[in-house]
Amino acid sequence: MQIVVIEHQPDAPAGVLADWATQRGHEIEAVRVHAGDPWPPVGEVQCAAVLGSDQSVHADPPAWLGAELEWMRGLVAAQRPVLGLCFGGQALAVAMGGEVRRAQHPEIGWVQVSGEVGGTWFAWHFDSFVPPPGARVLGHTPSAVQGFASGPHMGLQFHPEVTPAIVDDWISVGGRDLDSQRLDAAAIRADTAREAARARAAAYTLFDAWTG
Repeated sequence: MQIVVIEHQPDAPAGVLADWATQRGHEIEAVRVHAGDPWPPVGEVQCAAVLGSDQSVHADPPAWLGAELEWMRGLVAAQRPVLGLCFGGQALAVAMGGEVRRAQHPEIGWVQVSGEVGGTWFAWHFDSFVPPPGARVLGHTPSAVQGFASGPHMGLQFHPEVTPAIVDDWISVGGRDLDSQRLDAAAIRADTAREAARARAAAYTLFDAWTG
């Protein structure tokens, strides 16, 4: 199976998702929104994963967001499975009739999620989604809904795709976010070293469930 992966910025690659796809025999086609790659025709897409971004779906949205939402609506209408991660999950929620708003509290670092996708997952977000009508809520924290499923589509607020290298990159460029929340980079790196292997295995289970 071919999975189209939408990348919004160069420091947010598919990570564990790409590793899982390779081990499962899937092929990945990366579409780099940040580099101006064209949107693949919906009819040629088997399934798609939309990754995170440092942009906002609802506050000063990027110029390409309208085209992305229309492309995602086309995939949903054609019943092509879509996986949205963080910003991608928020975009999927909006494309399917949900909402995105400022989160009650930002979440940065490893958070404990309750529910069907329960566990400790990595998060880095200031916004959160309201699931689309009729969607099944998959998980939540005290601050935000963390996942929803609707038909073959899944939106997640956390980042199951992160590797220690990705987390380290985000810490390197996200110092202002950490400072604003009075978070310690060394502590996040230590948590990542402790959680990464377990989270990787849990992510494989999650991606397997998405593809059926």
